[in-house]
Amino acid sequence: MENASKALIIAGAILVSILIVGLGVIIYNNVQDVATSGTLDTQQISAHNSPFQGYFGDYVSGSNVKGLFTQIQANNNAANANGEKIGNYIYVIDSSNQPVTSSDILTGRTYNVDLPATEGYTDTDAAGEAYWKNGYIKTIVIQVNS
Repeated sequence: MENASKALIIAGAILVSILIVGLGVIIYNNVQDVATSGTLDTQQISAHNSPFQGYFGDYVSGSNVKGLFTQIQANNNAANANGEKIGNYIYVIDSSNQPVTSSDILTGRTYNVDLPATEGYTDTDAAGEAYWKNGYIKTIVIQVNS
């Protein structure tokens, strides 16, 4: 009788051990999925923002700024066509928060191209903060150098 109770205790301990190891594997797999998806999101944000950030600088030529406008226009057309204006549309403003268009850019001048001073994250449909909540660039500020 004594051996039978010890055998049941050992069997119970083995069963509990298997359950603990199984739970550990499940938790590990869930953590791996979260870590992998976080990396992909960062990569997607970087891939979306990098073509625009390549134009940032203090003395950007007017022709390069017009090239930036071409990319912004393509991005905004795609955002409007897909119904994804919130989180994807890019606004272009000057230092006094007025909209800037490609026709405002002169090829013989240089410009300061950067993000707004307030590098916040928001999903309001207006220029202002630098980024959408998803991390994509929302507003670019273009100022004429004197």
